[in-house]
Amino acid sequence: MVLKKPEVVLNVFSSIDGKITTTPKRDVAEWTAAGIDGEAHEVTHQLYDELDCDGLVSGSESLIVWGANGVELEKPIYEPKKSKAYIVFDGRGRIDWYQTEGLLVVTREDVSEKYIQQLEEKGITYISAGTGAHINLPLALHKLYELGYKKLGLSGGGVINGAFLRQGLIDEISLVIAPLAIGGTTTPSIFDSENLKELNDVTRIELKNMKTVGNGSIWLHYKVMK
Repeated sequence: MVLKKPEVVLNVFSSIDGKITTTPKRDVAEWTAAGIDGEAHEVTHQLYDELDCDGLVSGSESLIVWGANGVELEKPIYEPKKSKAYIVFDGRGRIDWYQTEGLLVVTREDVSEKYIQQLEEKGITYISAGTGAHINLPLALHKLYELGYKKLGLSGGGVINGAFLRQGLIDEISLVIAPLAIGGTTTPSIFDSENLKELNDVTRIELKNMKTVGNGSIWLHYKVMK
């Protein structure tokens, strides 16, 4: 049985070579703070509303990196208005939550009881999907669909983005390319996942729109071909 799910649009910004940070364990907001991101960060957040995303999805790894190496900005980044929740996939139950407003956590059914107790004591809405090493992504998306979410903006790190890609769960790709070239062999990229074994397994995409945005950045909007 095919589970119903919200549409998923990957909405991220990167360097021209697909890197989403300067080097591992760094907050990409440092590009914005230094004034070198071509306003890609700001534009990407505005696109959540333009793309009608009613929920924003991230992985726990990104939040952990930002928490340890956060960069403060003089001017806050645009806050999407149409989103009903910030949805964080935390399958291993790693985060000790202190900001709980508008938060929805997705975790595993067999995550530690201590973690579930934390969520309940702090009044955090959560759903559980799957057991073992990873969250069951199709089941999690189905449960989000049942909660009323119709289109999710995925803005995770490379690992969660790669997991969604490999499982065929992404419907659109919205990519803002900042006027930067980063390089690096271990620097996180848009999609970090296992290598493909067959050419037939590549994800084919169709260009819907492209335009210059911000200050020297380019927006590319694709439909994923199923």
